[in-house]
Amino acid sequence: MSVETLHKVILHPFIQESLASLKAMTGLDGYAGDPFIDQVEDFRFKGYAVCSDMTGQLDGVVLMHHYEETAVAVGQAVQQALVGECNINGELDEDLIAALAEWGNTIVGRATHMLQKHNLGFEFASPHVALDLQDMGPYLLGVKEIVTVPVHIEDAGRYYFNLLVRDANQDAELAPVDNISDAYLIPPPTEGTPVPKDALIMSVDDSSLIRRAMHRLLTEMGYTNIITADDGDSAIETMKTHKPDFVFMDVVMKRLNGDDALAQMRELDAATPIVMLSSVTDSNTIERCKTLGAHGFVFKPLNADSGKQVLASYLVV
Repeated sequence: MSVETLHKVILHPFIQESLASLKAMTGLDGYAGDPFIDQVEDFRFKGYAVCSDMTGQLDGVVLMHHYEETAVAVGQAVQQALVGECNINGELDEDLIAALAEWGNTIVGRATHMLQKHNLGFEFASPHVALDLQDMGPYLLGVKEIVTVPVHIEDAGRYYFNLLVRDANQDAELAPVDNISDAYLIPPPTEGTPVPKDALIMSVDDSSLIRRAMHRLLTEMGYTNIITADDGDSAIETMKTHKPDFVFMDVVMKRLNGDDALAQMRELDAATPIVMLSSVTDSNTIERCKTLGAHGFVFKPLNADSGKQVLASYLVV
């Protein structure tokens, strides 16, 4: 496959999603430069990266790659948009890394969903964060070619998308994918009664940043009775103890994923509305959640501009 094909088919959806998510989550504008070939021996780790292995028509890695100062600027903007405050010490601390991971997972999740939906013969692993060359090392093994596209952000620097190619099907004929992925994977109800403002709502996410963001959005909507859980296991226990009226739950979590928690929660309670939120998913997970009776399934992020509208569309029974 040529550089043009690799760029237009594989990298283009990632770049488009990154620009759309950048605008939606931070208000920042950016634009992509022209693709070029990087020499493998000259490749240097820049300070922060989100990596996703891919297999199928191409064996390699999609890499979203930042200079540290750009990562800090974007992370601060994401934090500000999600929770109304940001870390100003200029270092990649735990909170900034969580904000960047949310942005990166959103981009990778939406782009890979779009590519898989078009049945182009690519499979992607869940994204991982690399903070140093040691983290990055395994992804560089066996790489023969690197396609790079710079993305410039107004007043914040630039980041890069790298496609690290180990092997490719030279005979593959692939058409470009230009669509931005769907926002609603299970659409909201078309009718119903709004959930009362004093209802007990549970928010489940293993990211403290996202729990704070959800609490902020729900509070601004007038909901005052909010509880949280930090993984699927604690969500199940909290449901047994507190019996919430409504649940928002992330899918990908460290100890027990949301779809597995949903299955166990449905054994306890078949009626409570449970909306799944995720930036990384696949069609099998969506179908499983449908079968288990999820009230909805939404692609994150839930940003300050549209988040309340999205949540309100599902907060009906």
